[in-house]
Amino acid sequence: MLRMLDHVVQVYRDLDAELARSDSPWRGFNVVAGGVHADGVTHNALVIGSNGTYIELVGFRDPERGKDHRWWKVATEEGGPADFALLSDDLDADVVALGDLVTRGPEAGGRVRPDGVRIEWRTALLAAPLPFLIQDITSRELRVPGGGEIRHPNGFMGVLGVLVTTPDVAATQARFARLRERGTVPVEVRGGPQSRLSWRLAWRDLSRRVDRPSES
Repeated sequence: MLRMLDHVVQVYRDLDAELARSDSPWRGFNVVAGGVHADGVTHNALVIGSNGTYIELVGFRDPERGKDHRWWKVATEEGGPADFALLSDDLDADVVALGDLVTRGPEAGGRVRPDGVRIEWRTALLAAPLPFLIQDITSRELRVPGGGEIRHPNGFMGVLGVLVTTPDVAATQARFARLRERGTVPVEVRGGPQSRLSWRLAWRDLSRRVDRPSES
């Protein structure tokens, strides 16, 4: 079953350069280095909320190999929201239940943290604009640390949900209805001329507008 919104994904061609910008939207967040993914093509950093969700910031280490990655197009178009993930406690059962909504997987994934700790998980990809599913093999606490990492100078507390904008509202809502049969899916679907994702973020200051720092 699907337990929660696990994380949302923002991608950039050069993550280090993005974070170093004087006008980077990530200033004010506590950005934690995540490490290099198992394929060696991408690396990440995490913006972790106190509610257990996080924003994954992804950059490409190998642009030549990255051209075949499903997030490459977003990364080369100024970067921004590219995907999101739901946490599964039984990925095999979810894949069977979702049937033709699954486009790839389950398959193994992982990364090596900067401290050398190896993290492993399994994922399954679903038909766009549905999210991908993730189930941890190693402890989730290794992948999503707590403690000081969840405290942010700007008051960020986590991701509340996802807004999916699409020109085909009826078909998209039908797909998400099937997904909700497996558990929690905090997604709102709206009509629009182009397909895109955006995030609803939670802040300690309740007077602050609830949205995400950038969109694509």
